[in-house]
Amino acid sequence: MEKVTLTNHSFEKIYAHESKELGIYVEKNAEASLYIATSSRIDLKCTVTLEENAHLKALFWNECEALNSECVVIAKKDAKMELNLGEINSGEVQSVQKIYLQGEGSVLQLRSAVAVSDKKHFEIECVHEAPYTESNMENYAVVYEKGNFKMNDTGKIVKNAYGSNSHQSSRALVLSEDQVCEITPILLIDENDVQASHATTIGQIDENQLYYLQTRGLTKTQALGLITVGYLMPIASVLDDEALKEELTSKIEKKVGLS
Repeated sequence: MEKVTLTNHSFEKIYAHESKELGIYVEKNAEASLYIATSSRIDLKCTVTLEENAHLKALFWNECEALNSECVVIAKKDAKMELNLGEINSGEVQSVQKIYLQGEGSVLQLRSAVAVSDKKHFEIECVHEAPYTESNMENYAVVYEKGNFKMNDTGKIVKNAYGSNSHQSSRALVLSEDQVCEITPILLIDENDVQASHATTIGQIDENQLYYLQTRGLTKTQALGLITVGYLMPIASVLDDEALKEELTSKIEKKVGLS
């Protein structure tokens, strides 16, 4: 296992071109950033441990031809994990994300932005194991022709994790009839004094909106790109690195046909 320790104000960039196992450790009271980019055909296993009052902002960016990944996050007392998943590649993906809010007051903020033109299946689960923990999971997907997208999004609050909040929302835009798009929101609640919610929207593009943009001189490709880019573009700016932001923005614009 490759071990990485993140100290206060550190920014670690990891480029994985071959299968590997990572152990990420964030020190107590540290605020840190992490960027993991994957390519080729690999298996990736990652364990992230946040010590008390640690804050990690992370972006997992995938450009693999085929990726099989599993990430486990352990957040201790008052720790905060901002986990971002960016997927605009054309390869197959099997991805599992398991987050354990083990310490009182720990927080998860998760955002995924996925462009789907092949088979991409996700399992995301956040387990509230302590009182006053919070999770907010936001998932966005654009599903192209022949795309096969499946996501199970689970929020689990165990007994005695009172005062906890678990919220999830998912939005998918499908651009063809010839696709598969399945999103399954799951709430498993074993405590009364909590708040929990989920919302899911799967829909096709608004033809009136598309027509309006084309009457303004845009090609159909450009109009589709403008409509879909809002689902994917926010993921490019989650880390405070202007060069990286410009690089990811360019890749997203190319994906949706705006460059």
